[in-house]
This record gives sequence, C-alpha cells and structure tokens, in this order.
Amino acid sequence: MNAVRQSRATIKDVAREAGVSAMTVSNVINNKTQFVGAAARARVEEAIARLGYRRQSSARNLRGQGPRSIGMVIVDESPAFLANFFTAQLVAGLANVLNRADWTLTLSGLHPDQLAASNLMRTYDVGGLCAMVSGERAARHDIVRRLSDLGQPVVLFQEVVETDGRDLCLVRQDDRGGGRRVGAHLARLGVSRVLAMLPRQSWPAIENRLGGLGQGLGAEPADVLRVDHDDFSAVQEALRLWIAENGLPGAVWGANDQIASAALLHLLDRGVAVPGAVRVVGFNDFPAHRHARPRLTTLASPAYELGERAGEAMLKRLETGRFETQDLCLPVAFLAGETG
Repeated sequence: MNAVRQSRATIKDVAREAGVSAMTVSNVINNKTQFVGAAARARVEEAIARLGYRRQSSARNLRGQGPRSIGMVIVDESPAFLANFFTAQLVAGLANVLNRADWTLTLSGLHPDQLAASNLMRTYDVGGLCAMVSGERAARHDIVRRLSDLGQPVVLFQEVVETDGRDLCLVRQDDRGGGRRVGAHLARLGVSRVLAMLPRQSWPAIENRLGGLGQGLGAEPADVLRVDHDDFSAVQEALRLWIAENGLPGAVWGANDQIASAALLHLLDRGVAVPGAVRVVGFNDFPAHRHARPRLTTLASPAYELGERAGEAMLKRLETGRFETQDLCLPVAFLAGETG
C-alpha cells in the first residue's frame, strides 16, 4: 500500500489547509457554491489539489452504504463520444451487468485537457472506475497512473499497461492478433501495396491493429493515411487526394469500419473493381454494414461482451477485495466478406 493511501487527506485536513470551516469544504465538493465566496472556493480547491483529497465511496459500498454506482469515463477529443458503435456496445454491456446486480453506471466523457480539473479527479462519488482513454501513449499512461492513484479499483479498456502493485484490471480484445490476421490474409493473396487508413486521434486499439498488420504483412505498411474518421466526406476526400498523388493501392485497410466503408464507396463510385483491382478490409463488423453489398471483409469485435466481462470483474472485485485476474483478452473473428 502506498503512502498516499496510508495518509489519505480528510475534509478536516482540507479545511485546516485552506483556513476555512469543514462545512465550507463540504459545500465546495458538493458543488453548493452559492454558499461559498470566490476567494474561499479557490483556497479550498487549491488545498484539495495539494493534499490530493478525494471523497471515497468504495468502502461504504462494500458495507452496503452509500451510492451503488460505478463510474465510466471516456477520455476522447470528440464530444460525440457515444456515437462510435464499439463504444456504445461496450457501455451497454457494462451497464446491463451492473443494473442486473442493482448497481448503476455513471458515465462521463472528457476531453484530455479537461481531466485534471474535472470532478472525476476531485469528488467523483463511485465505488469503482472504468476507463477508456485516447491520446498519445505517454499521455494515456499518465492518465492511467493518475486514475490508479485515486485509491479505487479501476477497469481499463483496450490498453496494455503494467498492473503489478495496482488495483487494476485490463479488459481488451486481441487487436494486434486481428491486425496480424488481416496482414497475413493480404500477404497470402499477393497484395504488394497496402494503404492503412487510421483515425487522426490516437487510440491504443488502433496502435495495436496497425502493429499487427505490419507483423502479418512481414513489414510495416509504407503508406499510412490519418483521417477524420467521424466525417464520411472527409475520409473520401482524403482518399481521393491520396490516389491522385500515388495511384491505386493494392488494398485499403480501414482501422475501423467507418473508414473502410467510406473508402469502399469512394472506390465503387469511381468505377474501381473491388476486390478485383483494390481489396478493402475493415475492423469491428458494425451491424449496419451487413445490409450493404458487397459485404465488407472485416473482423468482428466482441464489444458488448467486453462491457459484460468488465462489469463482472468489477463486481467481483468489490465483493472479494481483489481482481481475480488483471488481464482479460477476448478474441476477434475474421469475416471473409466480399471485398477483401
């Protein structure tokens, strides 16, 4: 147990540090700011940051007191963080498991720049945290470190980090294995040039898929194009400009199905034979794409099951005091389709 957990600050400590009453501190952390002057609030918030104070409910939850709620934070640059099918399915699986056990899910979407000053880091009153974090690797790992230091059990989605000494469970799918399966498939077909189209925003799953693709191909793809994957027209325009400069690739691999579908329709609209001239492969197997023809070659993600397994792991942790395993990795399935 680290020193932070051994000497956790209390409301009285914060009050003493800020030179205010405990009631004033309570009003600040409960957002009853109409009762607190601006200067006093600033001193309290500074004291909270210096002392690392954070209201805890996990112990009360174990005793059957307090809110029976688990927090889910998605650190994402996009305000439409639930528009992604994978994320929506994962959250649904998590929420349903918790609800059946008479727990609730408190969901927050935060821009990476907002996390440090957020209510999550100060007074988030939940029994445990689940998190899915975007951004460059060093920034993501720093966020995971800060979440782990809050002294609550954490379930982390789609990331691989060191778990030793942490109250932390990794729940992920085999993105690297899936990427490797795509690369081996294209290499076996003799495809000589693969254009990898990735979201502009960095996610650990995308990094692993790209790494696996290179392993399957036998070399990292030389052609990588980052796009605004939420903007269908922007994906198509980026591909148009790339082809105008470089010519047609042997295959387009979209790191998710939104990108692959936009690329596929662009190629078909310009009269390119798919898969005759260019092969197209996606990742995630969104149900909406099953109604289109030609059927996209892709990999099926167990997104809903990931959420379920995370909920089960968290509930078991709250019951027993420890995670049974700290790394749950589910397989993805290759779907041959008609485009790859």
